Amino acid sequence: SLSVGPGKNYSTTVGPVIHPPAGSLQRALTTLDDGESWLVKPEKLDESGHLWSPGVKLGVAPGSWSHLNEWFGPVLGVMVAPNFETAIKWQNGIEYGLTAGLHSLDENECEQWIAQVEAGNLYVNRGTTGAVVNRQPFGGWKRSSVGPTSKAGGANYVNNLREWNALTSASTAIQSSTSWWERIGSKAIDHAGLHVERNYQRYLPSRRGIVVRIDKTTSKEWLAYIAWLSEMTQAKIEISSGDHETPDELVARISGIDKVRWLTQENAPAVELLSKGISVDRRPLAQRGDVEMPRWLLEQSVSITNHRYGNIGAGPRPRVPNSQ
Repeated sequence: SLSVGPGKNYSTTVGPVIHPPAGSLQRALTTLDDGESWLVKPEKLDESGHLWSPGVKLGVAPGSWSHLNEWFGPVLGVMVAPNFETAIKWQNGIEYGLTAGLHSLDENECEQWIAQVEAGNLYVNRGTTGAVVNRQPFGGWKRSSVGPTSKAGGANYVNNLREWNALTSASTAIQSSTSWWERIGSKAIDHAGLHVERNYQRYLPSRRGIVVRIDKTTSKEWLAYIAWLSEMTQAKIEISSGDHETPDELVARISGIDKVRWLTQENAPAVELLSKGISVDRRPLAQRGDVEMPRWLLEQSVSITNHRYGNIGAGPRPRVPNSQ
């Protein structure tokens, strides 16, 4: 029932892909793995290969290519989980974490999912596209986030475009960081205040951990601030010292962490770490707590539709907890 055609036609529901399919998208549109079948088979509709009718693929198995890979085109892969807990495990069991969605009328399910799913933008009982600046700041976790970044359209985005004075006083930094944490960092805040939708912005501690690279030149002030950060945010922070391992040895041993804060003058093996899905942040610690502290946390936007079929208040009202 979806109308496929040029974007200039008002009747179009599914427009063209940017370029003729190749790589992952080509495989998603044309290939079935063991146990998979087409409920709706995609069809190429023009000679250039830009227009494709959307497809629905059944029988996608956990750990399969269609489960673990992403593609940008009109193919939906369907997995059937034996229970809700397994569904969340499968959803989290990929290397990416940009956007995740849930449709459920069970408040307990909604709250469990919000607490456990691993993605930067969460959507409950609504579509998973169309993030609005300042309402649903956009940015992901895991391989959906690269480098010293923050959510586009969020409170920290412009800070990434500036250079800040380096930390020289741990006590002053801790004081300003504590103020930011109590006002903002430990809260789930809805800045938009809409009636039909709740849009929370919150910060969570790193779930996979952060490695901090130091050496003899790292000041005691910096080390004191890092120790305080670890205790305050409950983030998993591990120290890697240039006195005990080389950059190559560090690259060889670490995996499955969120990022590395590179606080030495050594050349950071950014490319090698990125190949393992690990981002490197080489910025010095900032003196201002409201600038530095968000760099150690995961930003998350949670958007919840407050209505069912247009009736405000008729849907579930799951609770969104503050940062844990």
